[in-house]
Amino acid sequence: MDPDSNQPTEAALLKMLEVQWPDHIQTRAQTWKTLEIVGALIVGVVALGWQRDTLPVAIVAAMLLACVAVFGMAITLKHREVERQKFEIIGGIENLLHLDTLITRRQMPKPISFWSIFSIRQSNNPLFILRMHFIVFLFAVAYLVIRITELLKP
Repeated sequence: MDPDSNQPTEAALLKMLEVQWPDHIQTRAQTWKTLEIVGALIVGVVALGWQRDTLPVAIVAAMLLACVAVFGMAITLKHREVERQKFEIIGGIENLLHLDTLITRRQMPKPISFWSIFSIRQSNNPLFILRMHFIVFLFAVAYLVIRITELLKP
């Protein structure tokens, strides 16, 4: 802080900016990682389904997959909020450093909700990830119904 003005120094602002970008990038990487985890789980569920004697295990694995897909959707939505917050902070710091005249103003990420999945006119990386989690969730539920029906057959 500059003792005379109660404003952060240029060095402090630059350090804040230096911290915000990697934090934003890490959040995006974590969002993609959730999709990778779900992808690995879906391969495991399908592999278990091919083995006839593991039907109860396959059912439990499919329930786990559905739960992980729901958590993936929740993480994706939360990370979009964090992304928007980071862009507000970064934009504010750039304004204080008077970089806004040198940098083309980046567009604030639009908010997304669960219902954005069904908006075909809207498209961005977090929404793609959200849609993939939703598709995996639908697959897990359908797989569960098929396998439970199979288990209940006389």
